[in-house]
Amino acid sequence: MPASGGRFDLDALNETIAEHEHQMAQPGFWDDNQAAQGVIDETNVLKQRRDNYLSLANGVAELADLHELLTLEDDADLLAELTQKLPQVQAAVEQYQLNQLLDGPYDDKNAILEIHPGAGGTEAQDWGEMLLRMYMRWADQHDFVVEVANYEAGEEAGVKSVTLIVKGHNAYGS
Repeated sequence: MPASGGRFDLDALNETIAEHEHQMAQPGFWDDNQAAQGVIDETNVLKQRRDNYLSLANGVAELADLHELLTLEDDADLLAELTQKLPQVQAAVEQYQLNQLLDGPYDDKNAILEIHPGAGGTEAQDWGEMLLRMYMRWADQHDFVVEVANYEAGEEAGVKSVTLIVKGHNAYGS
């Protein structure tokens, strides 16, 4: 595996995870529940980041191996496997790149989303309901948890006003 560095230092990440795990093993760790939960949450995010990187590196290495085998031997099965795996790894790389960009001070926080159709009557309220369903599906596809903080139905159809809390890592940044 290539040496890591720059924005992603695998050795430093593993060291931080080890430090957190050492903290969690100390007596009195749970004396401050809120601080303890913060350490656990941060450790889980770091482990997920590490595991995503390792999975991505393995996927890229596998593609390189398949490509090398194809240069040595023209094999339809290998070509089919490469053709199948390439878009999957490419999508994973793009998602990884997006996650690397989400490093602002608030990107990893939860998000509050409000929909207020305003003027426009029933059609605008119906459109607001469609937006609500669209955002709910998007959040579900990205493994975010959505809590409806406020919902005011339209008089005939749709929604007059809705407030959602989108919870999960990088919900605000996404």
